[in-house]
Amino acid sequence: MAYTHQDSPSDATDPTTLPPLSLPDAIVSRYIDTTPHSLVFHVLESIPDNLSKKPELIVLCHGFPEIAYSWRKILPRLAAQGYHAVAFDQRGYGRTFSRQPLKAESFSPLSLIKDTVTLVHALGYTSVAAIVGHDFGAVTAALCATARPDMFHNLVLMSHPTKGPPQLPTGTSPSYGEPSPTPKPQEDMEKALSELPHPRKHYKWYYCTSPSNKEMTYPTGEPLHTFLRGYFHLKSADWDGNKPYPLKGWIATELEKMPRYYIMNKDDTMREGVARDMQDENDQVVKERASRWLPDNELAVYAEEYARTTFQGGLNWYRVQTQPEIAAVVMVWSGAKISVPTVFIAGKSDWGTYQEPGAIEAMEQGKSVQKQMYKGTVLVENAGHWVNQEQPERCVEEILKLLKQDL
Repeated sequence: MAYTHQDSPSDATDPTTLPPLSLPDAIVSRYIDTTPHSLVFHVLESIPDNLSKKPELIVLCHGFPEIAYSWRKILPRLAAQGYHAVAFDQRGYGRTFSRQPLKAESFSPLSLIKDTVTLVHALGYTSVAAIVGHDFGAVTAALCATARPDMFHNLVLMSHPTKGPPQLPTGTSPSYGEPSPTPKPQEDMEKALSELPHPRKHYKWYYCTSPSNKEMTYPTGEPLHTFLRGYFHLKSADWDGNKPYPLKGWIATELEKMPRYYIMNKDDTMREGVARDMQDENDQVVKERASRWLPDNELAVYAEEYARTTFQGGLNWYRVQTQPEIAAVVMVWSGAKISVPTVFIAGKSDWGTYQEPGAIEAMEQGKSVQKQMYKGTVLVENAGHWVNQEQPERCVEEILKLLKQDL
């Protein structure tokens, strides 16, 4: 079997032949082959004991740089409450793979919806009690809820609020009255950041550059483990430098207030930026703080998987955003609002809540989610960006609260 994972995987081994991940006893790892319609999915799932009837399904979508493994603390807790909980390595990540080459358009928003819908059917379901997405997985979850509210009955967004689909300009034709003025083009943010007194750049644009994958992946082994330790630490509540607050707007002088893992020094690689902020951290203290939610043996799972696959698959998701002809497919939902019960959960120490000014307000004011369907913003104490790993009990509590409201 030909194994194709992304542009240039570092290891062409068929993932189904790899040793299994080290998982809690309540989680099962397996592969679900949906070709030719989609991919061979690697899923982690927990199923309730003593079933008297088919349980409702909850689907969990991970972010970057994560894999389905990031839900290891959530899956068993949901199953204990009677749900069939499934997390999957998303397109381009981990052990999910394709038998055909994945081109740039393979990472289009429509592909993310198709993947999830296909997987739901392959699992034997036609509806999902809740779709839960963290970080970039929240993009997948929001797209699915927007496109298929008949299938995805509740939506939980973590660490990545949504402004909704881009809006098409209205009134540009003189057929019915006077056309509205042409909207001003968006500020060239990359240029504006580079012209600051201390030149900066946005991490998403860095992720879209050709060298970023090699710069982040290599060398592997302990250097990769050290980089990921720093990256996870700096974006967690363990780092004392995280004191987020709303920004006034999408302008360079506001964005530069964010930490360097979001708004990087102009000439840094991501590894260099992380190393710069980790210089003053005590390694022993970092590990002690992380021991409650990401000890070294668990971090090693991420390091080993990314050493094998590289970061390319995940970075492709960012690169699609710079190709307007691919990203613009979501314009088909211009003007649409999410119409299922929705909650937003994030760590109180998470800058991700505010990295896109106006996104939280769009949900709370009924601009991206129908007002009666938005069930609240929950900022969790003692959690940063990795809220589902840092405070899994609180996350499950909020997911269950949303599902009970739907009764």
